[in-house]
Amino acid sequence: MEPIPIPGVPREAFNKHRLISDLVQKQVEHFKHIEDKLPADVRAKLPQHEILTENDAARYISAMTNYLLSRPRPKQVAKKAVAIKPPVSPHPRQPLAFAEATPTRKKSATKKKSAPKKETPAGKESLSTTPKARKTSPKRKK
Repeated sequence: MEPIPIPGVPREAFNKHRLISDLVQKQVEHFKHIEDKLPADVRAKLPQHEILTENDAARYISAMTNYLLSRPRPKQVAKKAVAIKPPVSPHPRQPLAFAEATPTRKKSATKKKSAPKKETPAGKESLSTTPKARKTSPKRKK
């Protein structure tokens, strides 16, 4: 794969005297919120100037980031290991039996004509051309 060239940062990207953008203003507000919770001796070491330009914001954000990263991190409490029990079968002495999968046929919406049946010697007798005598039931008297 060919490397993708990335252009350098233009010189106009940072202007020390330009007023800060809304995004940088919000970032400074978040740091100020954290600063309010710090002890007074720590706050005295941080820059306490009005932040109006990009240079002011860069100096303040840099000082706050350095302080926050230099603090000792609290020890993480080791979580207690939880033992996971294996699943229990409903009948421990009988193994599970799996049913064989049989394919199911879909019934079609239209009824298909069945193929003609093969004639058998017994069937030929029933298919004779001579009509059979019908059994008639005795007429009922009214």
